[in-house]
Amino acid sequence: MVALYIIAGTAALLVILLSFNASLYAAFDSPSADEMNIYAKIGFYKIYITPEKTQKPRKAKRTQKTKSVKQKEPEKKEKKEKKKYSVPEVFALIKDVGAALLLRCKKHLKVRIYSLDVIIAADEAEKTAVLYGAAVSSAHCLFEFLSQNFKIHTKYKNIKIIPDFLKTECEFHVSVKFYMRLSHILALLIASAFRYLKFAKKQKQTIN
Repeated sequence: MVALYIIAGTAALLVILLSFNASLYAAFDSPSADEMNIYAKIGFYKIYITPEKTQKPRKAKRTQKTKSVKQKEPEKKEKKEKKKYSVPEVFALIKDVGAALLLRCKKHLKVRIYSLDVIIAADEAEKTAVLYGAAVSSAHCLFEFLSQNFKIHTKYKNIKIIPDFLKTECEFHVSVKFYMRLSHILALLIASAFRYLKFAKKQKQTIN
């Protein structure tokens, strides 16, 4: 009876862990490029990518006197030659695995745009107007493509593209988050591994 409780508790804990989201948050501001903020989050645990956390310097340990030891010559072992795939085979593998990844990412990958502020500017007013028109049309097409293929959560007021005829350089501020459940990531990795094993088995059959 105790074993059943342990198994049930382990299964429940595993289900809870797999229901957590793994996310990647990125914030970038063009005027202060050094203040880029990127971190990954799994459940309640954050891993800062930039900026890195400053670590306290450790005290140097006292070095002990090392005794001279005769260095033994490393024994030469015959290494088995690994199978090298040709360029067409590598492209076929990337295409096969990439198709599986893209299909699952389209279903489960979610994107939340907190803010996307773009200020269009150039040396001349005419260039600013042309760039502004191109930026608005490109952003509309890109947003439609992404919304049809991925799950995007945002509001139109969070995306702003504004022309500024007084400035001479473009500026932008981006704050976006990509996230997916751990269970979906695990399924994605398993599907990719099966595709690779299938590819390797097919290559062995063609050689034999």
